[in-house]
Amino acid sequence: MVSPLVKKDIKVLLLDPLPEGSTSHFDLQHYQVDECFTPLTEGELVKKLSDYHVVCLSRDSDEPILTEDVLRSAHKLLAIGVFGQLSHQIDMETAQLMGIAVFTAPYQHQASVAELIISKIVLLSRQIGDKSREIHRKEWNKTSNNCNEVRGKTLGIVGYGHIGSQLGVMAEALSMRVIFYDTLALMPIGRAQPVNSLNELLEQSDYVSISISSEAENKNLIGKEQIQKMKKGAYLLNHSYGHAVDLDALAEAIKSGHLRGAGIDVFPEEPAKSKEFKSVLQNVFNVILTPHYAPNTIETSIRIGSEVTLSIVRYIKDGTTSGSVNFPSIAASEVKPGHCRILSMHRNVRGVLREIDHILSAYNVGKQVLDTKDKVGYLIADVSTEKVSTEIVSQMAMLANTIRTRIVVADK
Repeated sequence: MVSPLVKKDIKVLLLDPLPEGSTSHFDLQHYQVDECFTPLTEGELVKKLSDYHVVCLSRDSDEPILTEDVLRSAHKLLAIGVFGQLSHQIDMETAQLMGIAVFTAPYQHQASVAELIISKIVLLSRQIGDKSREIHRKEWNKTSNNCNEVRGKTLGIVGYGHIGSQLGVMAEALSMRVIFYDTLALMPIGRAQPVNSLNELLEQSDYVSISISSEAENKNLIGKEQIQKMKKGAYLLNHSYGHAVDLDALAEAIKSGHLRGAGIDVFPEEPAKSKEFKSVLQNVFNVILTPHYAPNTIETSIRIGSEVTLSIVRYIKDGTTSGSVNFPSIAASEVKPGHCRILSMHRNVRGVLREIDHILSAYNVGKQVLDTKDKVGYLIADVSTEKVSTEIVSQMAMLANTIRTRIVVADK
């Protein structure tokens, strides 16, 4: 791409409806935004994308959409915006090797997830799920056996990341004691206290919430042995990784009376939308099951929509890649008037920087930043004149390891 892009010429294709107000950042830049919500075949999508610089999708599906063939044919495509869960819809390796940045908003859902966990803690403590079902069946059962306040109880959080720490703050607002266990040494927020081992957390907690990543080592983290170490009458909640908890062992522990209840939002096997769901925990007393929807609130959708579209605009305007899941993360300042910015995505191999520097050494480079991720490197270089920009890009495009190079200039 030798000439800088003109804002009004940038075209965005929406393959799915986006959250309300999401396209406002595109509108402010006067990008052309088109919609195509009708499902397309791979061949139709190849033809459709040939004229677009940005494509956005928000569907909750594992069905491949932006495949290798589609991406390799989309020669103008600069960025992909993902407004739902990042899954197998995009061939991430091909996108990276084609110099196409993929943007998500991975942390905007943490408050919604933490709120759902807190609500389940209260609901389980008062057996509200089962009480509600009883009264809908016209059964009037005022007994309060094993119903407790959460005030003063101990919440143990396994995994003190973005969601776990947010959960701890909310729990303290309910006057709960918060402890946590994490394999990393993390700074506590508020009055939360770290413990030395998972077993120590299990033995102390009235409520145990799992907030871990889907790494292979976390599979079956909570099995029969760990459940037996939990306090009698405790509760277990999992809203992070479906394979982290042995659900058979959990169901057995609740039925035997060792545990008093559970709240589960993620499962080892989850059906496609509207398909039948089966779990060993169905119809077990004081168990609240939800269909992996902890992040799904209107507010989360709005925040994700705003963050993803703003990230795409910043990437197009100044090369910033913060929020990209397949590019090195570089936060760039705005381009100064009279300057040009060279953005170079290249293969991360030995000697490539020497080749780039050899070209740039002939020009007045004011600032240069480089970072790498996996198989690619990303370089930003500011040159103190706009006149030589096309000359530089033409030279860099001839390098064997160049993936994509483009020019950015200040808004006029």
